[in-house]
Amino acid sequence: MTKTDALALPSPGSKPLKNAKYERYCRLRALAQPRIAAYREVGWQTKDDKDVYSNACALERRSQIRDRIAYLVRQAEERLIEKRMRIEEQLWAIANGNIADFYETYETVQRDHTGQPMSELKRNEITGEMESALSLEKRVRPKLLCDLSPEQAKLIEELKPDGRGRLIPKLHSAPQANKELRNMLNISAKETPSDVTQLSDAELIKTLAEQARELNVSIDLTRYTFAQVSPATEADGTETDGGQ
Repeated sequence: MTKTDALALPSPGSKPLKNAKYERYCRLRALAQPRIAAYREVGWQTKDDKDVYSNACALERRSQIRDRIAYLVRQAEERLIEKRMRIEEQLWAIANGNIADFYETYETVQRDHTGQPMSELKRNEITGEMESALSLEKRVRPKLLCDLSPEQAKLIEELKPDGRGRLIPKLHSAPQANKELRNMLNISAKETPSDVTQLSDAELIKTLAEQARELNVSIDLTRYTFAQVSPATEADGTETDGGQ
């Protein structure tokens, strides 16, 4: 078998199962449906929940079922990650959007209050003589939609025509995008103090319980309290004896 042939092999569980009930069960389990609920929803008739659970466990011990569920879970996770990345990229684009990118400057003939063109004396660069020429001024106008890139167009929330019929863009809210980014990236979440002396009793007990769970250690911390040590005691190294 060549290297190319090896790369062409399908991943375990990538093909749908021929048995429609098996395939349905795998998809329900990949969506985090509990075993008993998934087993019953597929249509298998078993009254006792213990028997249902036992049958479901036996079913999932089959390699084709186990591989199919694992594959569907990976696909769902990859799609979720991809969607999250697209949303995050769009939020960053909105947060960094600049309204100036949607306007352009142009020169036009300056007119008086009656609408007549205005003129001014300008020196002829060739002859050096002063000559009368139309007075020009710079103005700003919104760019045409066809002149915007697809990325820029995505930043526009709505378009409203002005008195001249020009479409004025309104961008998506940058502050709202910033807020959603902070929530998505957990930037605004309260960080656990690095010094345990800054934790309250409840926070310390919670931290210890999480560490015990990670280490697979069984411990009951609900009946414990922790004495608060004063700064003076820490400084001189003495211990309190409860006032005695």
